[in-house]
Amino acid sequence: MAPPTRRSRVEMAESSNKRMKPSETVPEDVLELMMSTYLPVQSLLTTRVLSKRFRETEVRSLDLDFSGIYSRRRRKVEVVGIIEKVFNQHKGSEIHRFVLLLNHIGVEDKIISWTNTCFGKNIKELVLDFSKARKVMAIPIDFSAVESLQVLKLRWCKFEIPDSSPKGLKLLKTLSLMRTQVMVKTIDAIFNNCIHLESLELIECRMDGILSIRAQNHKKFKSLVVSFMPDLRHIRLDAPTLENYKYDGYVICVNILITNALKEANLYYTRIRRLYHQKSDLVDTLRFYTRLTVLATTTIFLEALTKRYVGEGRLENPPFKFENLTEFKISFITPTFCTLFDIAEFLKECPKLKQVVIDIQNFTFEPQMYFWEIHHKAQIQNTSNNNYLLKCLTDVKIIGYKGHWHELDIVEFFVKNAPSLKRLELQMPKNAKNDAHTPDVARIKLIKTIFSGVKVTEV
Repeated sequence: MAPPTRRSRVEMAESSNKRMKPSETVPEDVLELMMSTYLPVQSLLTTRVLSKRFRETEVRSLDLDFSGIYSRRRRKVEVVGIIEKVFNQHKGSEIHRFVLLLNHIGVEDKIISWTNTCFGKNIKELVLDFSKARKVMAIPIDFSAVESLQVLKLRWCKFEIPDSSPKGLKLLKTLSLMRTQVMVKTIDAIFNNCIHLESLELIECRMDGILSIRAQNHKKFKSLVVSFMPDLRHIRLDAPTLENYKYDGYVICVNILITNALKEANLYYTRIRRLYHQKSDLVDTLRFYTRLTVLATTTIFLEALTKRYVGEGRLENPPFKFENLTEFKISFITPTFCTLFDIAEFLKECPKLKQVVIDIQNFTFEPQMYFWEIHHKAQIQNTSNNNYLLKCLTDVKIIGYKGHWHELDIVEFFVKNAPSLKRLELQMPKNAKNDAHTPDVARIKLIKTIFSGVKVTEV
């Protein structure tokens, strides 16, 4: 059989293109209904402007996402006018998603009207972000009366829920609150009513004293985020199904009753104003994290694990092992006394570790590190006893690499102690030329003779 000629190939392509035109295969009314219903609202509005054919298409959008409509080229009054027009023209029986990022001052009545319209059309996901106003909106809406809501995210917006709601928020899976007052009774009411809750985020919320999560009867609650709540002093978690825990803030007391399901933790500890933290509080919480498979934290965590005097001049490490840990990320924050020694001492307690990320992009080691040189360097570089052998480690990444001599100590440590190493990436910031050190060519060459797969990238 002869191969097709150029002309026949062109004819075949043209025929294929004709068959693929949706306007010729899908009935006009069906195509218009699909566009009016399933296109995100901003895409629909753009289509109505650019296409004469769809200029009169009805607005039935299930997804009313207005998060990107606010820009420097649009004044607030214009944005409000567009949103108001959409709601006035909306002919659909349902709205599944409403996302609003707006300065609420002066248009509170319209926001309440839009939100109530969504409540009447079986809203499933509601996101209200009033951070542009830098003022909390006390919205007089009873969220607990909404039966269909599954995702609720409020930024700079007051949230209240009665302790016993017969119908409302029973289907809620995700709740995220930012910059609002949170009371003890509010937390209790959330877990009494939202029986299907899977994720809770509390970000920069005002709450004094103790955050107590009583989710012992919940079967789906898996994720908790507590981010920068400086007045918080204690966290108590009774959540047997909790898998992911993220905390960002000062070191405080934490008590987790059951940790069998806990797999991932992001513990971004920061210094308080006096550059002091309660080390004993952190040591007391370490036992809750020994079963983790994924851990991201800061050098404050490692400082709590350093050797300390236990009497008679003896130094001992806190007795913690991380038998299940496979991924570890450490972020260096200033000030810290942590060095490669502290990293290595921790890693040797993680026999299943596969991936390590060291973030030093906002940190620079001192030019001279006398304690490391005198007390720790020889111990780390002694490979005869294999105290620091990392048999399972395959991936290492150093973020913010600047070529400091101690950074090369870290690189050399991994290439010598990780026999299964496959990837070692050094991410150098593009704007870090002033901070970068003169390359130690001889040492880099030595490292590459041990492991040739070292990769340097600019980010």
